[in-house]
Amino acid sequence: MFRHCPACGAPDLAFDGCNRYDCRTCGFLFYQNTAAACGVILRYEDAVLLLRRGREPALGMLDFPGGFVDPGESAERAVQREIREEIGIDARDLRYFCSGPNRYQFRDVLYHTCDLVFTGTIDEPPRSLQTSEVDAYVLVKRAEIRIEEIAFPSLRSAMDEYISRWSSDDEWPGSNVTVSPLK
Repeated sequence: MFRHCPACGAPDLAFDGCNRYDCRTCGFLFYQNTAAACGVILRYEDAVLLLRRGREPALGMLDFPGGFVDPGESAERAVQREIREEIGIDARDLRYFCSGPNRYQFRDVLYHTCDLVFTGTIDEPPRSLQTSEVDAYVLVKRAEIRIEEIAFPSLRSAMDEYISRWSSDDEWPGSNVTVSPLK
């Protein structure tokens, strides 16, 4: 990612192949650690709400409402914020479901993320869409979910697990960890 040291400008920057950049000239160290991201599988009536991506990466594929966790923000607050930003409503019964590693290529930078997936319920369809990121929303019934249409490996794995636990329309998967509402 870096060709020159951000501290001294020397072209003597070594990469360890994982996450550490080390300047042999001035001793500058930079760790490119995993970024936290969140997403949510939202139930609306007898279907799951998915978003059609309106930008790269994975333009046109299906996605969960969600995004990166901002500095100083918890995953619980981030998922609530992202739901409001992307679909203009609040969700209820938010619960942590699972997590998974992901690689997110944005422009010329590869971000390694840990995607924290929640489940929840919405009582109405989206009021608005964040058109800078989302082209449309779709409501998909269990039998119509196509894992291969979901944008990222971590989210495909989460949806696959969700479907495997979804035994009936009355019993929706989720863990017992409830998310506190935003204050």
